[in-house]
Amino acid sequence: MLLYLLTGIINIINLSAMQTTTTADQNKKALAELNLVLAQRQKFIKVHAAEYLIWTGHAQVALKEFLQQDKLYHNEPKYRITIWRVLEQADTDPVRKKKWLNNIYEAYKDMNGPDRTHATETLAKLKQPVATLFPEITAKTMAAADRNLATYALWADSYGSETRMVANREKLLNMALTDTNVIIRRISTFVLRKEQGLSMPQWERLVTAAMAMSKTDELYVTFLSTALVTAPAGASTHQLALIDALITSNIKPYSVAVRTELALALAEKGTKKHLNLLMGMLENKDCEGIYDPASDEGADLRAAAAFAILKINSRKH
Repeated sequence: MLLYLLTGIINIINLSAMQTTTTADQNKKALAELNLVLAQRQKFIKVHAAEYLIWTGHAQVALKEFLQQDKLYHNEPKYRITIWRVLEQADTDPVRKKKWLNNIYEAYKDMNGPDRTHATETLAKLKQPVATLFPEITAKTMAAADRNLATYALWADSYGSETRMVANREKLLNMALTDTNVIIRRISTFVLRKEQGLSMPQWERLVTAAMAMSKTDELYVTFLSTALVTAPAGASTHQLALIDALITSNIKPYSVAVRTELALALAEKGTKKHLNLLMGMLENKDCEGIYDPASDEGADLRAAAAFAILKINSRKH
């Protein structure tokens, strides 16, 4: 009996050690991939890798790389906004941090400038209260003929006022559910994932719409991923399990963009059970006929999967 108990204890210890080693190996591989993408890829793919590194506690490597990017590309419209976004998040020097943010402000205020959409989206991502800081510009931007720009402006307008946040969230949900422009619907669901805070009735409207979609609908995974990420406290565990199963049970038909979107959703809500799926993405599993592993899209997917792996392994389960 004693031998049996000792054997059981030893097996538990060995299993724990194997799990620890496995987690460490996963994290090592994921971090190596992010550093590789940061070093070898260009422009916006590099930006994504840098932000994933920042958000997982590795800001210094991103800061070093993007200080160099600023020297090279500070005059290049659009991309420079994302450079400053990375630097604002990574820099710990208060003077420089203010400088990066002011650069984005200036681009946002230039109504005829080439950076309007990127600056508006970036200030929303940084949760800057633009409606308070620049009320006239923000109002004009929300009324822009460019609907992509206007939608990002609606997101940016939400910060600094809970009343505006609640009202704009409802507008964004309605746009996601009913707009005739698929790009606007996609942007709106993206913003809902970022803002969070859906009420239970709002979330149930989103779930109902997602469940009514055909699996071939181009927004099918987008809606289900958004439902998974935005589930409020008290959401049905049965419903969440169903959503999880629907989007993760067979990803072979998914495009590289859809796989990337799924990886980012799992970074927010994934658990240990999703690690095998994410490691498969990291290792380009089932990529034949879907994407070239050497492509930027392939690198972007691997970076997103690496980010999700690091996030999941950092959580207590």
